Amino acid sequence: MKKLLIAVSAIGLFFSSCNTGGNYTLKGNISGEVEGKVYLSKVQDNELVKIDSAVLTEGAFEFVGSVESPDRYFIELEGNRSVIQFFIENSEISIEADAQKLQDAKITGSANNDVWIAYNESQKVFQEKNKALYQEYQVAVKNNNKVAIDSIRNVAMKMEDEKKGVTTDFIAANSNSVVAAFLSVRMISGMEVAEMEEAFNVLGEDAKSSTYGVMIKEKIDVLKKVAIGQAAPDFTLNTPEGKPFSLSSLKGKVVVIDFWASWCGPCRGENPHMVQLYKDIHEKGVEFLGVSLDKDKDKWLKAIEADGLVWNHVSDLKYWNSAAAKLYGVSSIPATVLIDQNGVIVAKNLRSAELRTKIGELLK
Repeated sequence: MKKLLIAVSAIGLFFSSCNTGGNYTLKGNISGEVEGKVYLSKVQDNELVKIDSAVLTEGAFEFVGSVESPDRYFIELEGNRSVIQFFIENSEISIEADAQKLQDAKITGSANNDVWIAYNESQKVFQEKNKALYQEYQVAVKNNNKVAIDSIRNVAMKMEDEKKGVTTDFIAANSNSVVAAFLSVRMISGMEVAEMEEAFNVLGEDAKSSTYGVMIKEKIDVLKKVAIGQAAPDFTLNTPEGKPFSLSSLKGKVVVIDFWASWCGPCRGENPHMVQLYKDIHEKGVEFLGVSLDKDKDKWLKAIEADGLVWNHVSDLKYWNSAAAKLYGVSSIPATVLIDQNGVIVAKNLRSAELRTKIGELLK
């Protein structure tokens, strides 16, 4: 593994000399597929968006364009659910693939994608272990073997720690690649701000200035503004009736901001506990404000009614682009923010019993 990391880090020596201007030329050949459309796509606002399209001519296609910095893109075939995932940069890139095995595509011409390939190779051992472990787990569940189930879960947790360690080492060995910044974005989920800053500081200057490096820096800046002890930033969104409602209108009371959505299974599973908590403490001077990350107003309203959520609700129906979610650095739901009577953030992401206990302390 160390040899692999050292070998890949050598690629980083060439990053500074790679052409960051000009265009990319992406040429591909798809065996087993002679006609149809090919799409060049990328993730935007948590959705796969088609950026460009081309027509297959005897299995061949070509895209020409430019990127400000290397980035993760996808090749999609019309009518095919599989995709080719790769890192594009302004260079001549070649893709050879089988329409039935797009995930095994051979990609050359992108130094950053070479790093991405190496990372995926480092993860294969964990993928194989996971498969074997899952098979053992199915047998244990079938036999209702609780001892075996607990043992398998412990092994899985240790393996996740090992996997995280390998990824951390890989990022450090390839710190100036855009891939390192991309992996860091995935790693920082659930981290405290100080840990995020440590992860960001590991990156080289090129990685820091990439789309993913900027994403991490912006996340850190946002979370510092909504850290525990900071005044809760105000926001105004519309209620289900279309009337503007501001967080500041609740100042003077203990407030729980509950970020959720009708499509979020864990949120809906938590709602019965939230309903009971609200019933128990609302009369004591506690307000809930539900902020939905829905896109469909009808689904939002139906979920409010079905789950019996009788408190105040707002949404701009912009999914992960929710202004309030961005303001509070929310990247996963359910998420809660607890605000005291003075409008100061005192706790975040508490659920059920923990939330009840903390509110009780504020009401003393």
